[in-house]
Amino acid sequence: MSLAVIVPSYLQATKPIADYTRFLSALSNNYDGAAINRGDQWVEQLERLQLAPVEEQLTEVNRFFNRNIIWQSDTEIYGLDDFWATPTETMGLGKGDCEDFTIAKYMSLRQLGVPSDQLRLTYVKLQMTGGGSQAHMVLAWYEKPGATPLILDNANPYVLPASKRRDLRPVFSFTSDALWVGNSTQSANVNPSSRLSQWRQMLLRAQAEGITL
Repeated sequence: MSLAVIVPSYLQATKPIADYTRFLSALSNNYDGAAINRGDQWVEQLERLQLAPVEEQLTEVNRFFNRNIIWQSDTEIYGLDDFWATPTETMGLGKGDCEDFTIAKYMSLRQLGVPSDQLRLTYVKLQMTGGGSQAHMVLAWYEKPGATPLILDNANPYVLPASKRRDLRPVFSFTSDALWVGNSTQSANVNPSSRLSQWRQMLLRAQAEGITL
């Protein structure tokens, strides 16, 4: 039985081809000069990193968003309990929550040709200093199935193996194709549609803004 989140065929290219003219037009029509500058820098970075080793791509994409985007909650930004922003929306406003950071990094790496089956958007419990934990999202990159992933995170500036992130406990992870629970290497026998409706809506908005997946 397929566990795929249904994604239109035009969002399933092996290496997506973004329409950067449409992307920059969306920024210029809806946001300020600082947003356009962030967009220009993002496009320049993707062009520069096209032939770079994947580890460099991971590090530079992680650094770009951690340096250029300010964390704020969805309530503060959009007046909503939960909103998954497109990279255009995140770069346009210059702020986002952990999901927005993770989505922007994921879609950036896909534009660079990193295969979708090496990437997982991962919900975790983040252990807080002084005790307690909070829901959080990070991006995990797997060199091969079953490998210890590298973690891209807005709460930590370094791209580190998951084995060195003792402050994170996986809850579930997903891609455009499937949902996994905890540390499982097998797709979960659940229907992810109810949890991932925000993901599908975001993909369609991103495509309209020139960024395909």
